[in-house]
Amino acid sequence: IFKHFKIMLLINCQNSKIYLLSFKLKVQKGWDVMASHNSHELAVEKIPHKGFFGHPKGLGVLFFVEFWERFSYYGMRAMLIFYMYYAINQGGLGIDKATAMSIMSVYGALIYMSSIPGAWIADRITGTRGATLIGAVLIIIGHVCLSLPFQMFGLFASMFFIIVGSGLMKPNISNIVGRLYPENDVRIDAGFVIFYMSVNLGALISPIILQNFLDVNNFHGGFLIAAIGMALGLVWYILFNRKTLGQVGMQPTNPLTAEEKKKYTFIIVAIVAVITAVLIVTYLTNTLSFNLVSNTVLVLGIVLPIIYFATMIYSKDVDDTERSRVKAFIPLFILGMIFWSIQEQGSNVLNIYGLEKSDMHLNIFGWTTRFGEAWFQSINPLFILLFAPLISLMWMKMGKKQPSLPVKFALGTFLAGLSYLIMGLIGVSYGSTTFSVNWVILSYVICVVGELCLSPTGNSAAVKLAPKSFNAQMMSVWLLTNASAQAINGTVVKYIDDLGQTTYFILLGSIAVVVTLIVLAFTPIIKKAMKGIH
Repeated sequence: IFKHFKIMLLINCQNSKIYLLSFKLKVQKGWDVMASHNSHELAVEKIPHKGFFGHPKGLGVLFFVEFWERFSYYGMRAMLIFYMYYAINQGGLGIDKATAMSIMSVYGALIYMSSIPGAWIADRITGTRGATLIGAVLIIIGHVCLSLPFQMFGLFASMFFIIVGSGLMKPNISNIVGRLYPENDVRIDAGFVIFYMSVNLGALISPIILQNFLDVNNFHGGFLIAAIGMALGLVWYILFNRKTLGQVGMQPTNPLTAEEKKKYTFIIVAIVAVITAVLIVTYLTNTLSFNLVSNTVLVLGIVLPIIYFATMIYSKDVDDTERSRVKAFIPLFILGMIFWSIQEQGSNVLNIYGLEKSDMHLNIFGWTTRFGEAWFQSINPLFILLFAPLISLMWMKMGKKQPSLPVKFALGTFLAGLSYLIMGLIGVSYGSTTFSVNWVILSYVICVVGELCLSPTGNSAAVKLAPKSFNAQMMSVWLLTNASAQAINGTVVKYIDDLGQTTYFILLGSIAVVVTLIVLAFTPIIKKAMKGIH
């Protein structure tokens, strides 16, 4: 059966040929699904299923690719905030701190937002393997731009390439991992745990290594190391992907038809034309500024989730039970957004606060050592690696007695708020004198525990509460909690100087705690709306 099974009617009328438009049979969609499923199963059968700790050999290739990608990203991120606001004579760009923190937040928001079109491109055009490869190349280009003395041009050129590259790579390499296993393979959950380890190992090691470049203000050298790290991942992928991954993910799962290609080409051209026109007009009228970009991202961060939820709630393909579950996800989304707002500020707000207000000396049972400013970015992955098995074991031991989804969400957001309240109270207690960096580390650790309560639960909730017709989109909605949070951060962090850092911490921490308590009060209603999902 051909992939595109069509009937063409050819009518001869008075020696003139009239070609009627082809139409697809109603069963075509069914044939497409079956063909895609069968081709995937055949591709899986042909790859080696053992060779990496009892898992498919291809998992080992993806493990090291993701390790180097995360090494490059988190290493770059650990240095970027300092590169932006350090004075020019210190090797930086001399951007004021409030603007630098806002840029970091908007940057993070756009990276998460780009995963939505990135996943669509893979599904409809390139396949997940093609999207991952292109994304890796673009990320390397982005890091190279930062490693060269291009100043502000290099900064924003780098951000553009890394945003687009991450959008193509981030969602699709995880998709390839899931597609390495035959249907109903019991190893798949463990496989994702191993893959998740690569993320945290890369994030843990790179800031420790790149601290040496920060010590001598050699930012461009550090960014070059990040580029080399990503290049190593790409070389590893090119050398071993054919033998271990076979044809898995090589073809798009739902390729564009000829009609759709014309339609989406027109849409993309129109979008590019509108963006170009806006940039030209704002440039000519001297209104093009970072604030314009920040406000645009803020609007997107608010509007996109509303559109997604409205689409699912009012869709004719969603029944009453599914509609109720989507509504139940809304308060969970709000909690997730507040949590990520605080958690993602660790790379800029809390980082800078610790550098400026603490003694930057780690003290463990009398043993003292200097704490490098880049090391702040290693705290999160370190304690995730340490605590994740313990949290997972605790939930397993509790079994059916473990907290419900809303309570886990609330616990995660409450701990994030608590981490900021602690920093605010420490600021009030010490005033203008310095305090131990251990307090900053404690704030990070408390937020990590909250992340382990909320983040895996968010993935689970997105799957369990998703309508059948919007299964993939619901996961995109969950990713938007982070994108929306950072979009809001891009505006919120601008008020730190006006409020003062201590007041800022107490205000955001209080908001998180209050909203958590409100959601907890409505937990019985949320659980009822979840229609049997625990």
